Amino acid sequence: MKIAERIAPYMKQVEGVQQTGLYAYFQPVSRSMGPVVEVDGKELVMAGSNDYLGLTHDPRVVERAKDAIDRWGTGPGGSRFLSGNMTLHDELEERLAAFVGKKKAVVHTTGFLTNLGSIKSLMQPDDLILFDKENHASIMEGCKASRARITYFAHNDAAEAHRRLASAMEKYPEASAFLITEGVFSMSGDVAVLDQLVKLKEDFPELIVYLDDAHGLGVMGSHGRGTANHFGVTDKVDFIMGTFSKAMASIGGFIASDNEDVLAFLRNDSKTLIFSAALPAASAAAVIQCIDILEKEPERVERLWEVNRKVRKGLKEIGLCVDDNDSPIIPIYVGSELKAMKISRELFARGVFALPAVYPAVPWNHALIRTAFMSTHEDKHIEKVLDALSDVARKYGICKQDVDSEGAMTSPEQPGGTPPTAP
Repeated sequence: MKIAERIAPYMKQVEGVQQTGLYAYFQPVSRSMGPVVEVDGKELVMAGSNDYLGLTHDPRVVERAKDAIDRWGTGPGGSRFLSGNMTLHDELEERLAAFVGKKKAVVHTTGFLTNLGSIKSLMQPDDLILFDKENHASIMEGCKASRARITYFAHNDAAEAHRRLASAMEKYPEASAFLITEGVFSMSGDVAVLDQLVKLKEDFPELIVYLDDAHGLGVMGSHGRGTANHFGVTDKVDFIMGTFSKAMASIGGFIASDNEDVLAFLRNDSKTLIFSAALPAASAAAVIQCIDILEKEPERVERLWEVNRKVRKGLKEIGLCVDDNDSPIIPIYVGSELKAMKISRELFARGVFALPAVYPAVPWNHALIRTAFMSTHEDKHIEKVLDALSDVARKYGICKQDVDSEGAMTSPEQPGGTPPTAP
């Protein structure tokens, strides 16, 4: 089948949504002021950014990035394997490893490339991968590239993970087994039951635990050291992966471990590291400054949780469907995809930037508005968001009793039973 024929049904669907004026994605932000952005000349409260600590506009971070440009220029001029490696990259790896409690770290250009390259290098076709059904798409791509055997377990269900692993190991006793989970799940905002998952090592001592902490780094644990630190299980997690595009005010990714030999192998084997340009100096320097701030100013993280508690309380008072997750991601469950699109457009009109998550990012008919708040949000910003949501909640009937009676969220499975992989 030719590519034009293959993509035609998808493009027809996209064009149909665009013609309704409800297409919500690829919004061109013309200016960002942190908790407030400008779109089409209109200022909106940003209620969906992953810049959880608001550090992208911190003067110290900006100045550190500018200084790095003055010294190293705007681009690396090559991959780290060849001409693009800088002393700044080595310093960043040392700081990251110490920050998350591991001996060594290897930095990649993005978080997606970190998962894709690292998982492909670490896992082989004869291996077993125990995979949480809500894991990120980058994890799935890495697993598929490895060609290892993938066994799914129900989201955050350690008991089922144990059963699945026992069954798989009985069938393939010589295989190496990996368990992969996110620390904070990007769509639901759920925090992994990491303390329960690492206990699988009691019955399976050779189990290797790989933690994608993209949304936990800078947010969870003491001084934002991550989800493993939060649960006190850093020593039981073999690999900690993280990104810089969330709380660390930059772009890039890394993987850290106490196994220095494996990381040395990965540094020389990861195709996404060797064949990608190195992280620009400004991006690396920004992350180092963020680590400095986190180590010295724990109040940054404390303020984030203060904002989070205030928002959750307000959403519950409105009657919206929200969970009690201890994470900065607060999904508002809506139900139908069309309704989620309409609500997002209405929020834009009321001065709030909050986008919908629809199938296949979430299960069919389980659409949501994904909100996330920052430590730099002020009370006036929170009030504006809550006022707007209160209005649309009444207009579109998305309070808990409305969704329950509508029955739009009763089926947890997607058509065909394919596990969701969040973007």
